[in-house]
Amino acid sequence: MSNNQLSNDQRARRRRRAISPSQRRAHRMRLSAPASVGERFDSTQSKLEALPATAEEILQDKLEKYGWEGSLGVLFAGTRDPESPLAALREHETTIVKEIYSYISNRWAGHVKHTIPAAFVARVRNTIFQLSDRRGRGRRMRVLSDGRTASSGFDDGFVAFARCGRVEFPEPADRNVNMMPFILGDKDSLPSHLQCYFPLIEQCPTMKSDKGKVAYLTVHESHVNAGKAQRREGLHIESPGTFSGNTNTSSFAPAEETLGWGRGLFSLRGSDTYEGGIFMASSMGNTSEVWDALVDNRMTGIVDRHGGCEHLRALIGEGTKLEAGELIWMTDCTPHKALPQKESGYRQFFRLVTPCITHWFADHSTENPKVPLPPSVTVVQGSKFT
Repeated sequence: MSNNQLSNDQRARRRRRAISPSQRRAHRMRLSAPASVGERFDSTQSKLEALPATAEEILQDKLEKYGWEGSLGVLFAGTRDPESPLAALREHETTIVKEIYSYISNRWAGHVKHTIPAAFVARVRNTIFQLSDRRGRGRRMRVLSDGRTASSGFDDGFVAFARCGRVEFPEPADRNVNMMPFILGDKDSLPSHLQCYFPLIEQCPTMKSDKGKVAYLTVHESHVNAGKAQRREGLHIESPGTFSGNTNTSSFAPAEETLGWGRGLFSLRGSDTYEGGIFMASSMGNTSEVWDALVDNRMTGIVDRHGGCEHLRALIGEGTKLEAGELIWMTDCTPHKALPQKESGYRQFFRLVTPCITHWFADHSTENPKVPLPPSVTVVQGSKFT
């Protein structure tokens, strides 16, 4: 019997038989399981049409009570201390205390923005469109902006990171420098043992106007054991927000001085350009994760004194794990983190921070005898983690 002669019921039975019992069980589990934050943030067209939007706008009444860690421990301990006024809340940890902490953990929902994946953004003349599919193949779904040609800052930002192609790393030699100043576009401004990274630096699509300015190179080459991360774990952004005016300390204080660490502006002037920001790549896949999100670092307390923002994890959905050799650009307010390696192996990490920085941490950075710091950069003495 041909397929055209089958009834609708017969076709349905054939389709069901073609699906294995294990596939049916998995499908039922997905349907019956409560939707996770990542599933609610699924990249459907309806979600794309809503972007950019704050976590508060996306979640609305689905905003759950998160945060049973960190500061909640203080509240919980207080309920067990007879001399603490919080002792009155004892036996109410799962009701009143949890409700109190929900206001603490979710108060940032309006200051975390979900952004549009860069591949879904295109420009025609002075109008920016959001596409229904990856760039070059999708239809124009809606106008994002008429006359504005850049994604900049939290208020006007609509792109948090973008892929910039693939790179090849030089032969490893246990090189390790952090935020080392050099002249962008000048190979001779690099120490001899780092000049092998100049081709990789040149692959970063920096602005022509930045050539000749001081930029900052990080290279970390080392063997990493399974279960360990080479770089910083925990969700964070590179800009901690506000910085104390006292240059002899690393303390941060509200509303004193905004710390810039590359900043970052995604421009659509003809083709994609990246003004400021940070370029990053790794030789080992699935060891870095980055999010299509922006954190409003103008808000006092939204990140800790090191840019840490793990408490925002539940508000930003699923991240993107980078492949080996994948070069990306991101802003200094884009959440990201290093991931533990599944297997032991040698990892090479590359980062280029563009000239727009305000502070340079002497104890954590590498001097370059060939290139002094610009006069506009404040040198901070002491550990930034104390």
